[in-house]
Amino acid sequence: MEESKKYERMVKQTMDKTKKKNNKRGHGSGSGSGLLGVKVRKLQILIPGGKRCNHPDLLLSKTVDYIVHLKLKIRFLKALSDMYSL
Repeated sequence: MEESKKYERMVKQTMDKTKKKNNKRGHGSGSGSGLLGVKVRKLQILIPGGKRCNHPDLLLSKTVDYIVHLKLKIRFLKALSDMYSL
């Protein structure tokens, strides 16, 4: 429960920051040329289903989902390891 609340807060903060940055720059997509575009394309490759994300907000949301998923997987594997190491 607590992790899902942290996750929701993190997604909201990330979305708010992205919107503010896009408004200041006057850009909507963030996947154009330049350093930011390169980073967005690299992130699209790393995140499962990221290549289908054309909007940075959606890509960031998927990234947060993936990180939470990996953290839960690590916790589960550690628990299994602890259980079988006894």
